[in-house]
Amino acid sequence: MTYDLVALVDGRPSSEDVLAGLAAAGAELGVRAVSGGAVVQLCDDEDRPLVSIELPLLIQVPGEVERMLGAEVGTVDTPAWWVEIRASALEGARELAEKFARTLIDRLGGKVWTPEGVGIAATGEENH
Repeated sequence: MTYDLVALVDGRPSSEDVLAGLAAAGAELGVRAVSGGAVVQLCDDEDRPLVSIELPLLIQVPGEVERMLGAEVGTVDTPAWWVEIRASALEGARELAEKFARTLIDRLGGKVWTPEGVGIAATGEENH
């Protein structure tokens, strides 16, 4: 089963921000673009995808994030950048996805939504 996260980032992620996140997640991992470059994947040494990261989407409509993720996400100021991150079921993939998300939030501000709550990947604890 996959593990999904959404990094709700205060600033537009630059190439440098994404590269920093990829390096933090696993500098030894392979990187490839799929879906015409709309998705970047971190792959193990057998070229199996561990983490898939979609291109950031700009959310401009107030309340849209709350509508999509639920009220428990809290108030999200707009504009915000939505970065969807999906970890595969392979061992260690979830931790790599969380490292990537944490790096984006550390660099740009924002919070991380997971199925368990908000703020888990960014701070190690829930921030409801």
